[in-house]
Amino acid sequence: MRKLTDHELDSLREKRKRELLSQSLKKDLEQKKQEDAVRKQQERVIRATMIVNQFLEIDAREYMEWLTRAKPAVAQTIKDTIILIAQKKMLQKPLTKIDVRKIEREITGEQSQIKVKRRGKEAEDLNEAMKGK
Repeated sequence: MRKLTDHELDSLREKRKRELLSQSLKKDLEQKKQEDAVRKQQERVIRATMIVNQFLEIDAREYMEWLTRAKPAVAQTIKDTIILIAQKKMLQKPLTKIDVRKIEREITGEQSQIKVKRRGKEAEDLNEAMKGK
C-alpha cells in the first residue's frame, strides 16, 4: 500500500472541505426555501382571513374562527369561496352565520336536518314527519 504525500493529503482535505461546505450551503438554501414557503403560506392565510372578515357579520366571524380550529381545510375552502364571490362583486350585504353554514354544507355535502320529537316517540327528521302527514 502506497503512502500519500503531504501535498496529496492536503489536496484531499481541501477537496473534502469544499464538499462539506457545498453540502452545508445546499442544506441551508433548502431550509431557507422551506421557511419562506411556510411564511408565505401563513401570510396568505392572514390576508385571506382579513379579506373574508370584511364580508362577515360578527356571528359569522366567530363561527369561522371556530371552524378554522375544528376543520381547517373546510374553513380555508369557505374563505376561498367567499373571496371568489367578493371578487365577482356578487355580495350585496355581509354574510351571516347561516350563510356560512350553507356554504359549509355545500362543500361537505351535509344535509340540513331538523329533528322533531313528540311525546312517547323517537326524534325524526322534519322532512320525514311532514311526508307522513
